[in-house]
Amino acid sequence: MNTVSVLVVDDDREQAHALERMLEQYPTHKTFEVEICTSLTALDERLRRGFSPDIVFMDVVLEDSAGSAGNGITAVQKLLQQCPGVQVIYVTGHVEYCTRVYRTSHVYFLTKPLQPEDFTDALDKAIENLEERIARPFGVKVGGRIMRVLPADIEFVESDRRKVRIHLADQVIEAYESLGGISRKLPGTFVQCHKSFLVNMEKIAEMRSDQIDLLSGATIPISQKRSRPTREAFMDFLKERL
Repeated sequence: MNTVSVLVVDDDREQAHALERMLEQYPTHKTFEVEICTSLTALDERLRRGFSPDIVFMDVVLEDSAGSAGNGITAVQKLLQQCPGVQVIYVTGHVEYCTRVYRTSHVYFLTKPLQPEDFTDALDKAIENLEERIARPFGVKVGGRIMRVLPADIEFVESDRRKVRIHLADQVIEAYESLGGISRKLPGTFVQCHKSFLVNMEKIAEMRSDQIDLLSGATIPISQKRSRPTREAFMDFLKERL
């Protein structure tokens, strides 16, 4: 997962944008797609449209557009029913809710004003949980069948119009799926090196200026646009394993 969808729910617009800036400064090769809701009414509307975030920063006490008090904990209960894998980070100036938040599953309880080290710890844990979840096997539809795929077995994925080819060591699985859709099912060991290719960094033998050589002997291209972020992601990947 190289693109992480983040929803910030806070009726203080300035605080919401401060969180957005902290996300921009977080040291990672991941891309955060951030949306902001400043009321529970706006949150409900997003959910009705099928929006499914990976991580939610939820204020505990909000005022909805009608001016009545809203409860972020209740909102999270509804959110978890629709998006059971979402990682919830509570953010509040109301410390009296520090025990009540345990009525729901959550990653962290942050108090305002936010401390950068606490914010980083919370986001680290949320991403770690996401990576563990998406490292599990997933299914892809192939004709009338559903095939089980383990991310660790994938060498690379290439897109061809409305289809993807998932290259394993001993076979190629072709399915009607988008590259973005597959990317959301994969852990952070994968990086998009080209508009049409995702590669498993566990399988890389050598990275050149315009191509990647895999341990299997296969080669895949690196686009000029993605050359630098791909190299940085691979260097980070290698550093984590020292």
